[in-house]
Amino acid sequence: MPAFVRLFACAALSAAALVTGVASPASAVVPSAPAALPIGIEPMPPYQPQTFCDPVAKRGTKELAALLTSTYQGTAIVSLTRACGSDTSEHYDGRAIDWGVNVANDKQRAQGKAFLHWLFAADAAGNPNAMLRRLGVMYVIWNKRIWGGWSHQWEPYSCSGVTACHQDHMHLSLDWSGALGRTSFWTGKVSEPMPPPLQLLKSTTATPTVTIDARRPTPDAQYKVVAGARYRFTVTGTYNYDGAHHHRADSECSTTDATTWSPLAPGETSARSGQLDLWINGHRSWRPVDAADGCSPTHSYQQSITFPDKAPLLFSIDDPGQWGASGSLKVTVQRVS
Repeated sequence: MPAFVRLFACAALSAAALVTGVASPASAVVPSAPAALPIGIEPMPPYQPQTFCDPVAKRGTKELAALLTSTYQGTAIVSLTRACGSDTSEHYDGRAIDWGVNVANDKQRAQGKAFLHWLFAADAAGNPNAMLRRLGVMYVIWNKRIWGGWSHQWEPYSCSGVTACHQDHMHLSLDWSGALGRTSFWTGKVSEPMPPPLQLLKSTTATPTVTIDARRPTPDAQYKVVAGARYRFTVTGTYNYDGAHHHRADSECSTTDATTWSPLAPGETSARSGQLDLWINGHRSWRPVDAADGCSPTHSYQQSITFPDKAPLLFSIDDPGQWGASGSLKVTVQRVS
């Protein structure tokens, strides 16, 4: 179970509770599914937590929201997006729906149950949770309970107050395939869950930070840079590079006795030289923040790069061996022009 969910979920409910909790009268209205759904079906949507802020409702999010309100008359969407905050929420990247179905309202409670029954029902081929998978719904919260693809069951949701306990609305979070409308419900074609898209670093005020773990010195790309834009990179931290206690390095210098730090060879040479420096898209010209040149006493360095083309932002620690590596470097990125 994801860490943020552990803050709210307690012991699991029984399997019987899952069935009775979403039971629906046979005559209840349910959303209209496309007539030409494929025989195949998506796997259970992966848990993809919000990692960057882009509070614009995505296509699949908007279409599912419209499907809910057009199917269930008298209900409304409470919110799709939310201003960026310090917690984690798919509202911050346009992948969440707060649908106004109040459990205290008999009609809306029945509407919510009818939708959940449709969402979790098996299809004609016996695939469980069929519409949930075809829509890319990662988890649902309603009436003090949460259902997540990580557990495949309803669990209690620890909360206080009608809104926080999701009694006056239902929350639905989508994976990226569902949010972008690329699942079979919308396209008629089954596709594997897609990874999160790269965020374009176009703001001059945002300063995201990337952590490069020495045990995995080439992290997955998270961001893209704007063609022709200039960015300032500030890196801090040290790491152990071969398991020896005193063998440490930062982005520019290294030591074998934990006392005498020496800079790496100058210039932009091969990134596979084993010189332990940090590369960004083929650049490694780091300058100490708190010294004229050489090594930074606080292991803080900067460099500015202008990128001619729009491209993924790629970081790598030049440590071909990686044996015994530990620690990490943190890089803060800011667009300056």
